[in-house]
Amino acid sequence: MATNRRSVLKAVGGMSAALAIAGCLGDDDDGANLWHDFEDAETDTFESHLEAFNEDRDQALTADGVSELEEQLETALAADRGPQSFAWAHDWIGRYHDQEFVTDAGDDLEVDLESTYTEVAAEAVQYEGAVYGLPYGAETVTLMYNEDLVDSPPETVSEMESIMEDHHDPENGQYGLSYPSVDPYFVSAWVHAYGGYYYDEESGELGLENDETIEGVELLADSFYPYVPEDPDYESQVAVFNDGNAPFAINGPWQVGGFRDGDFDVTLAPLPTVDGGEPRPYTGVQMWYFTSRLGEAEDDVSDAVVDWTEYHTTNEDAILTNAQDYGMVPVHQDYVESDELGEDVEMFAQTIDSGIPLPTDPRMNQVWDPVEDALERVFIGDEEPREAFEEAAEQVRDAWD
Repeated sequence: MATNRRSVLKAVGGMSAALAIAGCLGDDDDGANLWHDFEDAETDTFESHLEAFNEDRDQALTADGVSELEEQLETALAADRGPQSFAWAHDWIGRYHDQEFVTDAGDDLEVDLESTYTEVAAEAVQYEGAVYGLPYGAETVTLMYNEDLVDSPPETVSEMESIMEDHHDPENGQYGLSYPSVDPYFVSAWVHAYGGYYYDEESGELGLENDETIEGVELLADSFYPYVPEDPDYESQVAVFNDGNAPFAINGPWQVGGFRDGDFDVTLAPLPTVDGGEPRPYTGVQMWYFTSRLGEAEDDVSDAVVDWTEYHTTNEDAILTNAQDYGMVPVHQDYVESDELGEDVEMFAQTIDSGIPLPTDPRMNQVWDPVEDALERVFIGDEEPREAFEEAAEQVRDAWD
């Protein structure tokens, strides 16, 4: 899999049209169709922008909210079905290039990548010289806190532990932290904190057995795992913060709107610092991919889909709404320094500045699952970090061979 950082999110938010079987989606060969996995609030915003885009167009776009997006896409596109475009972070681009699930639409674009988007975003949507989508925002995870329970955010992990300890009372349904804590994406900040890494795509080296990586996992196990609910999965973790039963959450912009539907004020803050290291989470560029279905589409369908990607990634209302309501960091050059973005964007931007872009190398696809399994064994106490990650490294190398 690619990162499953939002694998349970689809089941939490009520998708506008979540369907279980890929064959039921995108079957209209004459239609222009988008897929997404947006959470409730994001879906409402997206649909309002799509409605505005569709006004007075002969070829209207349809959209489906899809559960298990990765699985559904791979099933559908392999069978020459599915959408002409879908929304996801840039980390699938290398693998989908190899699987021929994406198409180069660079010659069909009116926008100029280098002059319109930030350098990082423009590079993220390209692979081996081809343009496989357009970017609309940058994201990562950061600290969030309940203002009813916390007066000011902790600056260090030690300060955060002290506050979590004060609130952690599992027998009464109270916890110190809401954190999908066996998801490699969500916990990457601490794995990278001392210079560790899962995989270095520049060198091609696996870093799971490195001392620095193990030290980061030990920090995670010692300072965060003791304060989260016993079920580390996304839905269970989100629930305790949503219900006001935890002072802290570590999550991303897609969850901000959902958290703020509650009865308390949610404020964002930088990830706390750690002695001898720096939290460096994975960062992603959200993009509208151009799928292989776009390459074979009729001109009116292709035009509608390409026009949509240009519209959504350059439209001021879409950019500002995603920033102000969800903390999505703009990647359009005209809005990066805007004073209309709000404090949430400032917080996420600070974290992104210290983060590490998600790898796009297809070999990373064989890393995620073994790492997640290793983190789970550490979480439940079956194995120590070094033992678990050495086993994961062996599994990855076997898969690469």
